[in-house]
Amino acid sequence: MSTDTPLIEKREELKRQLAAGEYRTLVDVVLDRAGQTIQKITRNPHPISPWYSITMFYLLLLLVAFAGLFLIGEYSAFKTQFAPFSAAFVPLSLLVGYLNVVSIVAGNIYIHRVLRTFHDNVINAIESITTLDDFENWLTAVCNRKNHFVFSIIGGFIVGIYQVYVLKNAGITVLLSTAIGTILLNTFSIVFLFLLVYMIVLSARLGRYHLKLYTAYPASSEVINRLADLLGNFVYLVALYAALLTLLIAIQQLLISLGALMILLFWIPITGMFVLNQSSLSSIIQRSKWNSLNGIQAKVEQLHLSEKLGEKETMDTINRLMDYHDRISATRNSALDLRATLNFVNSLLLPLLAFLLGNFDLVLNLFARRP
Repeated sequence: MSTDTPLIEKREELKRQLAAGEYRTLVDVVLDRAGQTIQKITRNPHPISPWYSITMFYLLLLLVAFAGLFLIGEYSAFKTQFAPFSAAFVPLSLLVGYLNVVSIVAGNIYIHRVLRTFHDNVINAIESITTLDDFENWLTAVCNRKNHFVFSIIGGFIVGIYQVYVLKNAGITVLLSTAIGTILLNTFSIVFLFLLVYMIVLSARLGRYHLKLYTAYPASSEVINRLADLLGNFVYLVALYAALLTLLIAIQQLLISLGALMILLFWIPITGMFVLNQSSLSSIIQRSKWNSLNGIQAKVEQLHLSEKLGEKETMDTINRLMDYHDRISATRNSALDLRATLNFVNSLLLPLLAFLLGNFDLVLNLFARRP
């Protein structure tokens, strides 16, 4: 472990900031205020769970939405518009909408898991102030509440308007209430997307980080295993979100003819995340390996140039160093193993499973026996 005083002090200061909760996201602030409001209304002395807060928020949003339908006189038109769909369409759509809102909490919890992992396992292994500065810059960016808010509002509005435009071009009459609901739903999606984008940024940056690993077998270091689990779960999070979007498209009976294409478009980012994660971890491992190998090579060269070259003790030392060099060189250059591969395959199956569930009647018809 490095004994560089400025590095040690910066490590401890960053760990103190993380432990004190000084880095807070936009979602943290919103959920805290929502929880405090619920506590005041219910006179509950205990902290409110973020899952409960987001559920109450969603129910309130639905209440306002249905009240708005009556106020602007669109209830009858709204009911007629969805009459051709099955009876399960509306409750399923509401459920998917709820899952879309809940994904914000899930993404935020994952960000906090990243902070805990770095606090507990990664920061002490960081060997350069440059790496600490880079991670601190990432923390500042992902917790920039103003940027998060502006990004979500603008992004949700643009994507929502685009979807309304597509529906109109498809000959579907879009009510004002439907347009507003579409924009709101996309705004929630962009709140979640902001967190995902910064997780991708962190994954890409990790490859440049200098970490202290187990010299004899860098790939088996605890910090590598912790990061591998963290990034692997991130791929699962992306896959679950992709499955949610797939299910939303499927149950609304939209773009069924493009179902295979939609799954492919989800598989591309999932695969990309997996490759990026493995590439970053591999870069850390190989950098550590070469630091160790270069040190051994330097010692062998020093002995080779010494006047004692040829003496039994010197030659024995060189042979032991070369054997040690070969053992380190033969170790894995990545964190990829059977478990990581199986997790990746499972994550690819999630969007496909969601599409099949959303089109279950088509699947049954496909395999039904014909007379």
